[in-house]
Amino acid sequence: MSGAHQKKQYLIVAGILTLFTLLEIGVVYTGLARGVVIALLIGLAVSKALAVALYYMHLKTETKYLRYILGLPMLYPPFAAVILMLEAMWHTNLR
Repeated sequence: MSGAHQKKQYLIVAGILTLFTLLEIGVVYTGLARGVVIALLIGLAVSKALAVALYYMHLKTETKYLRYILGLPMLYPPFAAVILMLEAMWHTNLR
């Protein structure tokens, strides 16, 4: 990949990350239900992390095996967040 093409790609990804950040800020002020806001924020955060890993950490050009080794652990934080949200909702309903 040429230097100019790579620089353009970095700028595009930076623009997308900026857009996702603005969306995160906007989601907070939408007045949606708290659970929906949290789910949207988690989705946007995971999308941003994926973009950073693929483009800035150059995982897009690595072997499939290495992408799996590094990508599978990235699934744990959103999974844990969903489990914690469900647990909190369950405890709230018990009271």
